[in-house]
Amino acid sequence: MSTDRHPLGIIKNLGEKTIRGLDDQITGDLILPDNEQYDDARDVWNGLINRYPAVIVRALDSDDVAAAINFAREQNLTLSIRGGAHHQAGEAIVDNGVVIDLAAFDHIDIDAEEQIANIGPGTQTKEVIKTTQAHGLATPTGSAGCVGMGGTTLGGGIGWLRRKHGLSVDSLRSMEVVTADGTAHTASENQNADLFWALRGGGGQFGIVTNFEFELYDVGPLIGGLITFYPADAARTVLETYSEFTEPEAMSSIVNYGEVPAVPPIPESQQGEPAIGIIGCYAGNPETAMDAFAPLREITEPLIDATEPMAYTALHEMGTLMHPWGRKYINRSVFVDELTEQILELVITQTDTAPGEMDGVGIWSMGGAIDDDSETAYAWRDKSYLILIEAAWEDHDNPAHIEWAHETEQRFREVGGEGAYAGYAGVEEGEWEQWERKIFDDNYDRLRTLKARYDPAGIFDHGLSVTPKTEQ
Repeated sequence: MSTDRHPLGIIKNLGEKTIRGLDDQITGDLILPDNEQYDDARDVWNGLINRYPAVIVRALDSDDVAAAINFAREQNLTLSIRGGAHHQAGEAIVDNGVVIDLAAFDHIDIDAEEQIANIGPGTQTKEVIKTTQAHGLATPTGSAGCVGMGGTTLGGGIGWLRRKHGLSVDSLRSMEVVTADGTAHTASENQNADLFWALRGGGGQFGIVTNFEFELYDVGPLIGGLITFYPADAARTVLETYSEFTEPEAMSSIVNYGEVPAVPPIPESQQGEPAIGIIGCYAGNPETAMDAFAPLREITEPLIDATEPMAYTALHEMGTLMHPWGRKYINRSVFVDELTEQILELVITQTDTAPGEMDGVGIWSMGGAIDDDSETAYAWRDKSYLILIEAAWEDHDNPAHIEWAHETEQRFREVGGEGAYAGYAGVEEGEWEQWERKIFDDNYDRLRTLKARYDPAGIFDHGLSVTPKTEQ
């Protein structure tokens, strides 16, 4: 890398006066490469991402956000947004550019009587669940506690309440957003309705959301929790049973073929064993849940059956423990209408031939409240299942995992899989451009029109973006 394209070289070229000018405009912290907070501020959950921005603005309010946007545009620097710092695809951090860090936007304000929550984009799911559950309430979030509310919501938000209450975007009442010209807007059904539509599933390419207003629902604190693992040699029987199972709308489940995770309440002696597991949430009467779960608990002799009424928070804690900070991750996804024999066969063969014990294929039930007439940019409401391909490893350089994830995704597409979920696009450097049509499908052209209106210069193009690549 040439000296002038190194973060410190960028700062030198900008000059002290320019940097001081930005610092004078913001009330938050300006973090440069020589700052002791720099490494923490550029760190994200996915250990595969190791990038070095020139400037990090830890914003405190919308004015700080606007100042940072204007600075990036005026200095012709690439801009990225760091929210809850999950960011499996790495779009939160940009080499040699400007990062707007929203960690200070961590407010959670609950109106329990009206069942409404105002939540900041820097908040993690675990804090939202903890705060709302104090009132016996919840809003749809991601499936693990370490997920940031900003990123998971803007991509759609597929979590444990999906079949009962829909996606995260389905519970949004309004958003406060700063667009590319530095202007703050309210986006709702009644104000800037096109922007509201685009933000609900279109990702962060239309502006920077500084507040989400969510509907809350009566959930928990106890729910029915399904945690059952079967031996790997029973995988075909488990998958065939699952494919024929009619899931009640209150239930949302995931089948993972891989290994027994190293999380409580699973005994250490069984952790790491090859297995196929079914994990589920029943967002209703926990006692009713036990009857609903019965067909999936009695397929054959289980290795582990920890199914019982449990705290709603527990499923998210499990997701966090299963996906620790700093591990390397690559995710891919496709949607399918049904679990055909070919698809079930691929789940088995691709997992059995994976290069690492933490690589595997999962099936997420969709449908229910997702499959409605909601008008949002999220495109794949009518699909019954999401196939998730996950590669995970600890060592630094191991392209075999990435190659396996790519090949596995392609093989599912060859037998009828289509589309992709924005939260599981599995995007490595330089690959965003092949994903937009997969993610947005029939919504692509409308999103292109709105992108030209709200971000004509492509300020928010670091990551998922419908800006024509020839114009960037």
